[in-house]
Amino acid sequence: MKVLRVAAFVLASALVLASCASVAQGAVSGALGSLTGGLGGGAPSGGVAATGSATAVVDFQSGEILASPDARPMMDSGFYVAKVLTPASPATKNQAEVVFIADGKKVWVNHVVGSRKATKADITVGATLFFLPGWADHDRIPADEYRKDYWELGNVTSVEYLYKNQVEIAGNLYYLDYLRVPTDPIN
Repeated sequence: MKVLRVAAFVLASALVLASCASVAQGAVSGALGSLTGGLGGGAPSGGVAATGSATAVVDFQSGEILASPDARPMMDSGFYVAKVLTPASPATKNQAEVVFIADGKKVWVNHVVGSRKATKADITVGATLFFLPGWADHDRIPADEYRKDYWELGNVTSVEYLYKNQVEIAGNLYYLDYLRVPTDPIN
């Protein structure tokens, strides 16, 4: 009971003192995680969970690529962030074994594409980019979602709003900060 009172006091203090929504969310998640052993949104270790914010830089981690098990052409396939376990080769029938970041599953895939963050210099009508289709017109994407969500390839259809850091792909606006340029050939 005493632990609950102390935790409630710490939680209330964190909420009162926090002026930033992401700080408050981290404090609440950490407090709940320490009480429930990782349940309730806290980090599994009981520490403060990392949260996405406008100031956090979202990017892939070292060695992460986009991969798809889809047998369709790359432009019609869906991709997820992964790490390569076994590179594609004639011995593997040109498939690569990867582990997906979102769920930790090991899968043999048909398409593996390296990528980097897009810059304004990359943006021209017709340019092929990776984008997060579920995040059209979102100016903030949590780093965790950026690495674990579904990606597609698309072509830039308009640069009319590039001055606002927005690019049109397939009729929807996406923020430049969350677009990626393929660094490997697209078939």
